[in-house]
Amino acid sequence: MFQQFVHFLNGIPFFSSVAFGIIAMVIVGSSWCLTGLVMGDAPKKGIESSLVQFCGSFVSCAFSVIILLATAAYSTSTPKVTFLTCLTYFLGGTVNCIMLQLMSKAMQVGPNGIIWAIIQSALIFPFLGGIVFFDVKLTALRGTGIVLMLVALALFAMTKDNTGKFDSRKWKLLTFAALVLTALQQNIATLPAYFQEARGVTSIIRSLSTASGTMFGAVCWNLAQMNRQYWQNLKNSLKRWTLWKYIMALQGFSLVFAYTLFYPGMNVMADAGMGGMCYPMMVGSCIVTFTLTSIWLLKEKTTRLQIIALVFCLSGLVLICTQ
Repeated sequence: MFQQFVHFLNGIPFFSSVAFGIIAMVIVGSSWCLTGLVMGDAPKKGIESSLVQFCGSFVSCAFSVIILLATAAYSTSTPKVTFLTCLTYFLGGTVNCIMLQLMSKAMQVGPNGIIWAIIQSALIFPFLGGIVFFDVKLTALRGTGIVLMLVALALFAMTKDNTGKFDSRKWKLLTFAALVLTALQQNIATLPAYFQEARGVTSIIRSLSTASGTMFGAVCWNLAQMNRQYWQNLKNSLKRWTLWKYIMALQGFSLVFAYTLFYPGMNVMADAGMGGMCYPMMVGSCIVTFTLTSIWLLKEKTTRLQIIALVFCLSGLVLICTQ
């Protein structure tokens, strides 16, 4: 039934068009703003961020298995291709989980704005990977768009309040490690979209693989830090309703968008030779959405530099979406 529904949607020209891919990437990227808000608020409430990731991925795995069994949306690719595709997304989920924890630790001992800008600059790597390995065309307009987005990231970082004394060596080491992992994860997540053989692996199976990798990464991270006090903190967090509100909010969007927008959108973009543009568009959309959320929801004061950065980011998004 699920496969029939997918085939029905694929039969509609819009859902196989570049316009759908672009819209899907922008919506998914904008939804990441919620992740940033939760991860920023959880430590303030005394909740371990890796626990949010573990419980969220567990919920995602459970729902994915239920939906998979109920809809029989199994892979139509060969067993070898299915295994390699699932392994790729599993590794991507694991790497992403560890990266977020390193970023969190860096932000506890360093200037958050600079750290955020450095790590987000990794969006250039899947684009370069597409150019080097998969014939993604680097036009003058697309190159200008990437430059504008990187300039916007730098401007956003400059508007942060980075006053105070920091352990420079520690936060730079953590940030560089997170940057490397981000570049690796983004290339891993983009990779299967370039191979026609992997298209038979359904979005549900891909989401299950990614969530399993995230859960595995969270387990490894927590075991590495485990002691009596840490274990007690984890148990106390599990009893708090705030943790479960975070999980429901994050997984609600994550599950729906993964099945309907993220993977289908990446496939469409790859078909059009724009696979390397997926993460730049999603990251740029996330930044724009987070800025607007800060202005309208959090009532934060804006500066001229922030407005200029937002204009640069929007301009960059438009340019990298050009054919």
